[in-house]
Amino acid sequence: MKKIALFLIAAAPVFTAVAQPSKLVNTINYLRDFNSSHEIESLTKAKENIDLASANPETKDMAKTQKLRAEVYVTIFDNDLRMETEKLVSINDPNKRSLAAYQNASSASLSEAFTACTYGKSVDTKGNYTSEFNTFTTRISSHFEKKAIADYNAKKYADALPSFEKAYEINGAKDTTSLSNCALVADRGAIYDKAKLYYQKMIDINQGFGNTYSSLVNVYLMMKDTVGGMDMLKKGRVAYPNDINLVITETNYFLKTNNSKEALNNLNIALTAKPKDANLYLVRGNIYDNLANPKDAAGKDMEKPKDYNEKLKLAESDYQKAIELKPDYFDAMYNLGVLYNNHGVALNKIADKITDNAKYKEANDLATAEFSKALPVLEKALEVNPKDRNTMYALKQIYARMQLLDKLKAMNEKLKN
Repeated sequence: MKKIALFLIAAAPVFTAVAQPSKLVNTINYLRDFNSSHEIESLTKAKENIDLASANPETKDMAKTQKLRAEVYVTIFDNDLRMETEKLVSINDPNKRSLAAYQNASSASLSEAFTACTYGKSVDTKGNYTSEFNTFTTRISSHFEKKAIADYNAKKYADALPSFEKAYEINGAKDTTSLSNCALVADRGAIYDKAKLYYQKMIDINQGFGNTYSSLVNVYLMMKDTVGGMDMLKKGRVAYPNDINLVITETNYFLKTNNSKEALNNLNIALTAKPKDANLYLVRGNIYDNLANPKDAAGKDMEKPKDYNEKLKLAESDYQKAIELKPDYFDAMYNLGVLYNNHGVALNKIADKITDNAKYKEANDLATAEFSKALPVLEKALEVNPKDRNTMYALKQIYARMQLLDKLKAMNEKLKN
């Protein structure tokens, strides 16, 4: 009897040890069945068995268990993706259909598969499954990247970010593409804390050069952290003193803070580097224009500066250069026309104060000459942008001043519509 008892006691753990590895055998068999038949029941059974094996203390730390778990969960995602693709038969373009399927497929199983790979590598002390784990990891990363791109193309930035982040986590620091994608998507999705994190990581490894600093500065400003933004801008200007994008970023800040002197200095630097950039001429011309025609906080005209005529000529020259470089540049045309018109109005005010008829006529002729210069420029601007009502109103005033009654009547009719 004692021998029987001892035999039974000894046999108990043997029975348990055999029972749990059987879950792995079952997983293998069910996976094989699914791969040949594509019956979802087989995949469901494979998942049930590997989940049990992964939860059991006796088998969860086996590299084989984690390898099978990764395989099952990658297969689950592949099957979900296939099913989503089949639902989209109405989309003829295979690339568009694939992107739409990736948007609809859940990435939860991919995360489970990656967790299995990570844990499996840590317990695979002999490296028996290194090749398999690496293969699964590559597939998982590729799926995350494609899902991220699909959401990005659909402008679902908040959805795209976690997938790009997962790809970056999987591939590691060497994956600079996923890192820059994380920064870009977070920025566009207004997820500024993440954008700041990833742009800083890019700066730390000298990725993106001056553009990265410019982007990070803008993120700081969007977060209302002007001090942090300006500190980063200074660092960027030191690291890349000749980077035109940083110069322009700094210029925009000077413009926002009404620091015209520093803005002009930077624009001169920028134009040296980009002498055919029509927009830079427009911006510089606008600064000279504002300096020549200052307004108070309420928008009312202030006294003209002593160098009014000089500033006026500089603004005129820059607007003309912008139009020369870009003949259909509406903003430059409009600004130049308004510049002439405003100068004409200023000369008219001077003329109105003159009592001597001869001197009045001389001053009034000067004003009319400015309106005459404004007229064709604004008419051309309206041709470029026929629906701009500000241009219409400016032309209406000039037609009235110059007694061009037919044109005035036509413009009044146009403004009624």
